[in-house]
Amino acid sequence: MAIKDTLRQRTLAPSSWVLPKEESCIAPENVWSNKDMDPAPEEHRLWTGWTFFTYWISDALNPGQWATVSSFVAMGLTWWESCLAIFVGGFLVALVVTANAYIGAILHTPFAVTSRATYGYWGSKFVVFSRMVIACFWLSINSWSGGIFVSLMIEAIWPQYARLKNSIPASQGATSRDFLSFFLFWLLQLPFALIHPSKLKWVFNIKAILVPVIAVGTLIYAVKRAGPLTSQALSSPPNRVPGGSKRFIAFMASVTATQGTWATLSINVGDFSRYCKKPSAAYVQMFAIPGLFSVFSIFASISAACLNSVYGTTDSFYQPYDIVALWNTSAGGRAAMFLGSLVWALSNVTTNISANSISAANDMTSLAPKYIDIRRGQMLAITLGVWGFAPWKVLASATNFLTFMSSYSIVLAPIAVLMAIDFFVVKQRKIDIYELYKPDGIYRFSKGWNWRAYVALAVGIAPNLPGMVNAIDSTVEIGNIKYIYMISNIAGDLFAIIVYLALNRFFPAREPQIEVAVHDLLPSSPTTSFDDQGEYPVTYSGSDPVADEREDKSSTQGSRVKEKILV
Repeated sequence: MAIKDTLRQRTLAPSSWVLPKEESCIAPENVWSNKDMDPAPEEHRLWTGWTFFTYWISDALNPGQWATVSSFVAMGLTWWESCLAIFVGGFLVALVVTANAYIGAILHTPFAVTSRATYGYWGSKFVVFSRMVIACFWLSINSWSGGIFVSLMIEAIWPQYARLKNSIPASQGATSRDFLSFFLFWLLQLPFALIHPSKLKWVFNIKAILVPVIAVGTLIYAVKRAGPLTSQALSSPPNRVPGGSKRFIAFMASVTATQGTWATLSINVGDFSRYCKKPSAAYVQMFAIPGLFSVFSIFASISAACLNSVYGTTDSFYQPYDIVALWNTSAGGRAAMFLGSLVWALSNVTTNISANSISAANDMTSLAPKYIDIRRGQMLAITLGVWGFAPWKVLASATNFLTFMSSYSIVLAPIAVLMAIDFFVVKQRKIDIYELYKPDGIYRFSKGWNWRAYVALAVGIAPNLPGMVNAIDSTVEIGNIKYIYMISNIAGDLFAIIVYLALNRFFPAREPQIEVAVHDLLPSSPTTSFDDQGEYPVTYSGSDPVADEREDKSSTQGSRVKEKILV
């Protein structure tokens, strides 16, 4: 009994999970924080414009992005219309990504902390939680997709695996083999998730080399398979949406789905940009996101168009594993199937590490810093985040996939755009990062919540709710409001911006409006100030009245305050 009580005490008691309190260089003593939540130190600010460019190359080369553009073809758009939808949606999302990346590069604080300036110290928790859930959802979806590639790899070596006895009800939409492969991929992925991405650079380099080879090979296979049907497949596919309003609706739905794909990163891109050398490094994303994704979408769209024409289907071959499975026709084909599946599975692993598990872990750390650090957050994400959802339902068809992407973005897109508008317009790029770490600081608003932001967020979400219901269940009649959902991100962002600016105009929050911005930490002497762009330092010798004004505030941090920049 004593052993049982001891185990219960060490595993189930909340006190057993309490982490050692870390010293923060900025948070007050009475606030539980950790070093990961502090502004990025100078020695970690290594990101440049080139770093962002290579990051987006890596993100563009993954099965999820391939599936996105192929879904547009399966829905009835031509290959070039699908690429155009990727470009338009990519450009729109790049505006918000670049704006929030710039904020992160100026403040060097993580997204979970930066969001307090807009939503309030406690109100930001909902925003962080929403982003965390979606990160875990994508982690689960990519892991399920990786499991399918594992199935194909095993079948290439042991064909009998395809006929593994199934004991799962058909209503689940998956078989025993699928779940076993899902588990195997999870086991293979687990060690990578426990290693910091900075030590896995070689894995990302291998992906950057091999995935384009597979993409080109897949394109060649699809065109060759279509043969004389290629011309018709690319110019006028048999499933093309009729012209006029129906085609425009399909196109705008694709644009919205493209925006939805990157709605999560629009919010927390500051988790990466906080490591920038200069804020201007974030600008490259304005061109990299629409440009790179449009170029890489050519391979997926043409492949999907050709194969759909050959097999006469409108709801298949939008996922890379649908195509790789077609190669199982000979010994050479099985070898190609194994190698292709291996490369795509590796791509899923790298995407899960860089964009999902680390992001979810950061969010969990900020929500419960007393109990969760980055390592524990990753373990929770890689277990609960992977197994806690039903990705086999989401990936069952191209329609479901598009519905999923469009639906969750009606919440995330306004969250991201409000953060950008608040920083650039409402607060005129003036934030005090010291106050971001204080529960009772100037960003407390009303009991920790900025009600203006949440009213604007509700207004941005509400018009799209009927459309989301109709997208999930087409038997629900919603009338012409469906056209708002067709451009849900654009409409939601616009409504949220108008309401937020109006509320701040007529019911302004006075306390967060500061005259002097504190955007970083620097040695108190000599006093260093930055120009309006926050990039070029100007050092003053002698007394500076602004520094004197802030002296009392910074001195309360004692020896933990290392740096201070007045902008």
